[in-house]
Amino acid sequence: MNDDFENQTGSKSRERILERLDKMVASGRVTETEAARLRTAAEPDQFDDAVRSIRVRHAAARLDAAVDAGQMTQEEAAGYLERLRKGEHPRSLRTHLGKLHRRSRT
Repeated sequence: MNDDFENQTGSKSRERILERLDKMVASGRVTETEAARLRTAAEPDQFDDAVRSIRVRHAAARLDAAVDAGQMTQEEAAGYLERLRKGEHPRSLRTHLGKLHRRSRT
């Protein structure tokens, strides 16, 4: 499996996401609009696009905070967001974003 482009959400992953959607909305991780988009996605590509837009929104918040904290430049943040918008979601990027998130909570 190519780890660089993980926007092909498998049917089991789609089912798991849909089962957890109400909890994700309640926790604020997903908006009502995003949840509705996921629920009504008729084709796998539509579902993947919805997941990608959620990933971009989450990443943008983390990257903006990292830029504000001086942990990266605006250009670096824009590069990461562009990769996500194109459908890339490699392990290295997820790891980096996770580290930024952990730093912002400390």
